[in-house]
Amino acid sequence: MKNFCTVCDSNFCDRVWALNESLSKNSDDYTLNILCLDRKAKESFDTKVSKNRNIRTFFIEDLKQEDPILEKSSRNPPSYEALNVSNGDHEKAVWLQFLWSLSSYFSWYCLEHLDCEDILFIDADIFFFDDWRKIYQNLEDVSVGIVEHRCQYSPANGKYNVGIVYFKNNFDGYRCLSWWKNCLLFQDNQYYKTHGMCGDQKYLELFEELFDGVVVLDKYFAHLAPWNYSYHEYGGYGGVVWDGKLQNLMYCHFSNFKPNYKEGTYAMAPRHGLEQAPNSFIKKIYDEYFDCLKRVND
Repeated sequence: MKNFCTVCDSNFCDRVWALNESLSKNSDDYTLNILCLDRKAKESFDTKVSKNRNIRTFFIEDLKQEDPILEKSSRNPPSYEALNVSNGDHEKAVWLQFLWSLSSYFSWYCLEHLDCEDILFIDADIFFFDDWRKIYQNLEDVSVGIVEHRCQYSPANGKYNVGIVYFKNNFDGYRCLSWWKNCLLFQDNQYYKTHGMCGDQKYLELFEELFDGVVVLDKYFAHLAPWNYSYHEYGGYGGVVWDGKLQNLMYCHFSNFKPNYKEGTYAMAPRHGLEQAPNSFIKKIYDEYFDCLKRVND
């Protein structure tokens, strides 16, 4: 039994149901641990948990009550990227900064309290197109697994993406995850000025430097997102060419996807400047994702 974890509020419940459907297509031998950010989200999942026994929910207010440090961190000053994404809205940026800290915190919480042999954090707006079990075929000697943005390097955003991050519950994996979590809880850490400007993300650049057993997973499978479509070539049968290598598409990160269920339409990723699909491959996977969202939203 594998353990995954994700974070969402009531606006993203449909994304998590779609994520769960994409995972269960090939195997239901997992538990998807969901940190719910509002009561409406938790009630939404809990009412359907009897039919989805691989779902387990947690409530952010319970975790904050258990851990005063987490509660205090919810008022941390926002990073540059949080302010940028929030268009200067300070209150919204503070919330976004806290939200970004929960990727590491909830991953750590799962290893600490759920007796997991490992944990794979997955962003709520990710959808799998290939069998997730293939990821684990390459993790036997891996303590920490990270993935690249797969686009031109940006000093502000860093090299790696928090779409998925893997940690084994061993010495190196637990130590790395605890360090990452603490960097987000305590902004007086020594790396904040150089790696704290993009929420949780840029800290990933330090994993290989500071810890053993860290592996970049890009050599094993393809993954797409609005910021890297133009950096790939596309073939048939789910094939994606990256860095001259043909790979099967494991998942796509549908960041900033805007479904309009009433009209039966969607906006692909307006914040990323993506208004229409650059090719038929991308159009196909977006249509498949939207079809799944419509099913789970009914």
